[in-house]
Amino acid sequence: MTEVAYLQGKVEALSGQLGFVQSKELEARILSDEINNSHKIEGEILEELQIYTSLCRRLQVPNASMKMNGPHVEGVVENLLDALGNAKIPLTEGRLLAWHSRLFPQGRSGPFSLHAGRYRTGPIEVISGSYKNQKVWFEALPAEAISQAMQTFLAWINEPSSLPPPVRSAIAHLWFLTIHPFEDGNGRLGRSISEYVLNQGNSTNLIFFSISKQFKKRQQDYYEQLHKAQTTCMDCTSWIVWYLQRIRDALLEVLETIGEVLQIKQLYRTLEKLALNERQQEMIRRLTTDFYGKLTTQKWAKLTGCSHDSAMRDIKDLMSKGILKRSEAGGRSTSYQLVLSYGQVDSAEELAK
Repeated sequence: MTEVAYLQGKVEALSGQLGFVQSKELEARILSDEINNSHKIEGEILEELQIYTSLCRRLQVPNASMKMNGPHVEGVVENLLDALGNAKIPLTEGRLLAWHSRLFPQGRSGPFSLHAGRYRTGPIEVISGSYKNQKVWFEALPAEAISQAMQTFLAWINEPSSLPPPVRSAIAHLWFLTIHPFEDGNGRLGRSISEYVLNQGNSTNLIFFSISKQFKKRQQDYYEQLHKAQTTCMDCTSWIVWYLQRIRDALLEVLETIGEVLQIKQLYRTLEKLALNERQQEMIRRLTTDFYGKLTTQKWAKLTGCSHDSAMRDIKDLMSKGILKRSEAGGRSTSYQLVLSYGQVDSAEELAK
């Protein structure tokens, strides 16, 4: 817990070195990761660009697209921003049911109809795997016990507590998924509730990491840890430790990302002092924003509309200035990458020191 608190402070301190636009763009990227990975855990693939653009618009990122997306995309974005931005407002049953309705605006989960915004009325088993190779993790609370269980749960959520928010978040996540009050969407809402509880103790109204991304990376372990806690007399010590480790991993990943952003920021300061042609300026902009794959001489020539010889001269000039470096692979596999050192640290562990 001490390590998590320290890393949270480090992230807050370093993010303060970002400019307004960089900070907002990074926030949109992190929250986009949170939404997309939370849904991927359940086998639902969202349109990542739509999620990101919706977040950019709502977070007022400069020059963001004002185009609205469909009700499902806008709904899941609104759910997370409500959980984070309104964590000081009590989590009521009505608010939670509204979150569920936004998850299923058409009243359907894939090809199946469901009762959006209502607790389930029948039994449910938590399963994973394919149709022919399913694994039953546990049978959830009987439907007739849900209403009382949720009243107790929400009362606990809204009570002041001396427990650290990350520990309360771990307990809330486990407790909600053990009740499993809805026909579908429990995992996604459980992770939103986790974010809500984490942010109850955050004066800045910002959770600057994606815990769902860490759950997705360790999805099988995630299920096993939940199952273990749900079937061993609700001893949740092991689950809390595992949960805190995932927060730690998420914070380290954010520190690495912030380090890269700060390195790029320093790179542009350096570039202001150099005489670069338009092709070089354009390619550096691409390399620090939306470039995919490896940079080769052929790709440089194609993207800038110049000859192979001109591309080679551009690249060699940037190498001589310390902006680019050649990859270890040679011959036809030769590629180039940006040098991002310029006095900045190179790893999340160093940033955390």
